[in-house]
Amino acid sequence: MHKPMRMTPTVLAVVMALFCCSGVAFAEGGGQKIDPCALLAKAEIQAVVGQNVGGGALNTKANVTAGALCEYKVGDFGAFSMLVKTTGPGETADRTMTELNKMKIATSEVPGLGDRSFFSSPGYGMIQLNTFKGPNYLIITIMVSGATETAQKTQAEILMRKALAKI
Repeated sequence: MHKPMRMTPTVLAVVMALFCCSGVAFAEGGGQKIDPCALLAKAEIQAVVGQNVGGGALNTKANVTAGALCEYKVGDFGAFSMLVKTTGPGETADRTMTELNKMKIATSEVPGLGDRSFFSSPGYGMIQLNTFKGPNYLIITIMVSGATETAQKTQAEILMRKALAKI
């Protein structure tokens, strides 16, 4: 018969400490959290979109596990936001694109931006630029009243390049 393995309190404490420490590093990606409002200045966004932009504010009601979200008002009816989060286990551009496509949300690759980037179009005139860089996943959501889809994609790409230069 096999005897059950017994852990001494010291061994159990060491195992739990290692588990907890690795969990914290894993959850935080082993690095500092990035403030999405510090990545782009209001003036930078305004210069690119060509409309008045209200000051960015961190959305404190957003689910923190989904990432930190900074929101700006563009013109009278537009919006701009920057979401930054640490990628989770198995969270990749391919998997994200597959899930969006399953929900009938169109995606298209953006070569040469971050480690991997793609646009998604969730509807209502919004464009999202999803970028994976190292352990970070950034999403710019842009809706500029009167701007074409092509113009908004160009604006999002310019702004993402500026943001990535700061991380």
